[in-house]
Amino acid sequence: MNRLVSVLILLLVPFYLSAQEIPDFSANYLVKLNGLQAGELKRSLVSNPDGTRTFKSATQAKGIFAFFKPDLVEEISVWRHHNTAIRPDSYLYQRTGGKRDKYLSLDFDWQKNQVHIDDHKQPWTLSIEEDTLDKLVYQISLMSDLAENKIQFSYRIADGGKIKTYKIDILATETITTPIGKIEAIKLIRHRAKSKGRQTILWCAPSLNYLPIMLEHTEKGGSVFTAVLRRLDGIDTNGAFEKIETRSPAFVTH
Repeated sequence: MNRLVSVLILLLVPFYLSAQEIPDFSANYLVKLNGLQAGELKRSLVSNPDGTRTFKSATQAKGIFAFFKPDLVEEISVWRHHNTAIRPDSYLYQRTGGKRDKYLSLDFDWQKNQVHIDDHKQPWTLSIEEDTLDKLVYQISLMSDLAENKIQFSYRIADGGKIKTYKIDILATETITTPIGKIEAIKLIRHRAKSKGRQTILWCAPSLNYLPIMLEHTEKGGSVFTAVLRRLDGIDTNGAFEKIETRSPAFVTH
């Protein structure tokens, strides 16, 4: 019995560490609006010399859509591990290149449990709880929580001038067809208190450290934005994707 327990511990320890240490990566997603190619989404995770990690996301329209919506939307979250949790140090949102630029920065002060917010108009301070995350880094926390076999997800998010709760549920396991190949993913939905038709669904692949390989967002007017993974560096993809014999349309689920 003692030998069996020792073996189980040895098996579980690497799994636990992998849940906490998502490798650095660079991912590129094809973005579509109502089924038409509209742009690209780039995301990356980088480790810094001071022990922090930087998670970046950048979305930009391409082709004909760039004439109507030339904005570049960038988000940057700098965070670190605190005990077993993810703790943000700072968050930056910038929208540039269009008619209405937007800037928002959050600096987290964990000594005082406050976040200092600056929108280049009227800076202010917001009280936060111990486990508060920002709008971007919660997806890293979700990847870690999925790796730990959690089945219920609730995150407190510093979102602009208030603290919001993001509740996420698992819906199913599906096989997603991407430009790289087919891959099994866990389908999740983010619930909204006042949805007004808005909905966010994402598919996370267990074989890729639970990286989201597809995201789908529906606006209240009915417009559907979809992003599907088409390139990935840093995370081992050997054996993760099933090659497509004949070219299939992107975003097909089975």
